[in-house]
Amino acid sequence: MKKHLTCVLLVLFYLALFFDPSKGFAKQDVENLIGGLSYEVLYPENQKNKNLGYFDLQMKPGQEQKVSLKLYNSLPKELTVEVRLNTAKTNSIGKVEYGPNDLKEDSSLTNDFINIVKGPKKVAIPSKGSTQVDLMISLPKETSVGLIAGGIQLQPVVDSKTKDQSKKDVVVNEFAFLVGMLVRVGDTDPIEPELKLNKTYIAFKESKSHFFVNISNVRPVYVEGMEVAIQVRKANKQKVLFEYQKKGMRMAPNSMIDLPVDLADKGITAGDYSAQINVTSKNGGKWSWIEDFKVNALEANGLNRQLVENKTGNKLIFLVCFLILCVGAFVFILSYKTIKRKRSKNETNK
Repeated sequence: MKKHLTCVLLVLFYLALFFDPSKGFAKQDVENLIGGLSYEVLYPENQKNKNLGYFDLQMKPGQEQKVSLKLYNSLPKELTVEVRLNTAKTNSIGKVEYGPNDLKEDSSLTNDFINIVKGPKKVAIPSKGSTQVDLMISLPKETSVGLIAGGIQLQPVVDSKTKDQSKKDVVVNEFAFLVGMLVRVGDTDPIEPELKLNKTYIAFKESKSHFFVNISNVRPVYVEGMEVAIQVRKANKQKVLFEYQKKGMRMAPNSMIDLPVDLADKGITAGDYSAQINVTSKNGGKWSWIEDFKVNALEANGLNRQLVENKTGNKLIFLVCFLILCVGAFVFILSYKTIKRKRSKNETNK
């Protein structure tokens, strides 16, 4: 039993030689700067459902309305909170983003959330107290019928002194609350989503080459339960070279999505290609496009070179890890033999 315990301790010791604890684990002094922050949605009379946890408002063109959130601070110090308003957009995996992001706006977006909803940039909450945040919604008279969606991000402001400390011996957990807001202008029930194929293109994402399909939802309603199937073939050929399938996706009103077909695992040659794109939605919507595109020799060489570089990089990482394990095993064996030799010698002396 003691021999096994000694072996285990030695393995842990030698593995520790190659491990940087400052990167692997958080230090003991942890300060959660948002721990004392909480909020309450103050629902107005035109709230559709008061059990949702977010604003869902029925409004008319030209209407103005104030809505409010109440922020609470349980910390023994004043807390400053940054308030950020964001238009709802759709990311590449088919999820609606209500927080800050770098996603582009769709050209069909005329009723932009950040243009009709205004509020303070920052608010201060006193120690052990509360503050009310008022937001003003102003719908132009020419606002078309449909949904306007966005999010309200509430994030504590970390002062420079605390940030400096966090680099030394304090881990600061910076995260935020996100409150959704949906404004229903007029009767939105009859509106059906409409998808439009904008373009297809090849580009790199996260060090991998992708064939992107850019699609827009040009109507001011959500696309629910969206399923996508994309197949890429050589022109006039039946064999599928690249494929993309995903279910359970959702698109925000008047937003676009970049659907990525991964090309990284296979090489691609110059020539003519054809992409079959099929999309369906939960409410029975169906859309289908055939998009022809061409890959020239320069593009093909660049994509294949990147593929080789990625594989080479992966092999190098594997080789380094393998060598580290070999060195660790070698040191462990030597140490084990040394300990065993000393133990045998001690027993002989006794």
